[in-house]
Amino acid sequence: MWLVAAVVSLWVVLSTATLCEEARMRCAYRSGCGAALNNYMMLCSDVLAQPSDHCPKECEHALIALTSTEEGKELMNCQCEDEYCVDAKQKIYVCRAQVLKGAADATASCRLSQLICLADAQCATALRYYNQNCRSVYRGRKCSKKCLNSIEILRKQEKAAALTACRCDGNEDYDCPRMQSNLAKLCFHKHLKNHTRSHERGYEERHRKHHEASAANKCIISVIIISLCLLFSLKFKS
Repeated sequence: MWLVAAVVSLWVVLSTATLCEEARMRCAYRSGCGAALNNYMMLCSDVLAQPSDHCPKECEHALIALTSTEEGKELMNCQCEDEYCVDAKQKIYVCRAQVLKGAADATASCRLSQLICLADAQCATALRYYNQNCRSVYRGRKCSKKCLNSIEILRKQEKAAALTACRCDGNEDYDCPRMQSNLAKLCFHKHLKNHTRSHERGYEERHRKHHEASAANKCIISVIIISLCLLFSLKFKS
C-alpha cells in the first residue's frame, strides 16, 4: 500500500514544492535514493533523450523504485528552475499510466522487487550479504547456516517484502527460476509446483540469444574499427 501511495504522489504538483536542484542533491547524498536515481538516469535515458509514446519496462521499474523513497518522491514533485527540468518532466510523463499500474503489483517482477530493495540502504546491505552467502544455493550445492541467516535478515526488511513472492519474467541479471527452485529445495525443502525444467530451458534460451546478439554487435563494431584503421593506414602510406 505504501508503494501505491508513493507513486500516486509522484503526479501531484504541490504549491510548496521543493526546488528540483535541492531535491536532487538530497536524493544523491542518500545511498539508497542515490542508487535509485542513478538507475533512473541510466534506465530512462532513451525516454529522457527524445519525446516518445512508449515507456520501456526498465524505465517503469526504475521510476517505481525511485518513488519508493521519501527523497525520490520529493524529487518527482519538485519545482523546476530551468527549461531542461521542465522538458524532462514532460518526456517522462509517458510512463505515468504504466508506473501507476505497475506499482499496484510490485511482486509481478523480481527485477522490480530487487530495484525497490536496492533503493533502501538497509535492504540493499541485507541483499548484498544474501548474494554473498547464498552462492552455493545458486550452484545447487547446499544451503549453509550463513545463507539461512542472511535470508532471515533480508525477510525482516520492509522493502524486501516483494522479493519473497516475486515472479521471474526474464529481465533479471541472473537465472531467476533456477535460484527460486534451489532456494525452495535446499533451504526450505520444498519443490515449486510451477517450476519445470522446460521453463528453465526457455529462460536459458532467451538469455543465450540476448548474449549472442550482444556478441554479434561487438563483433560488427570491431570489424568497423579495424576497417577504419586499415583505411587510414593506407591513406597515410599513399
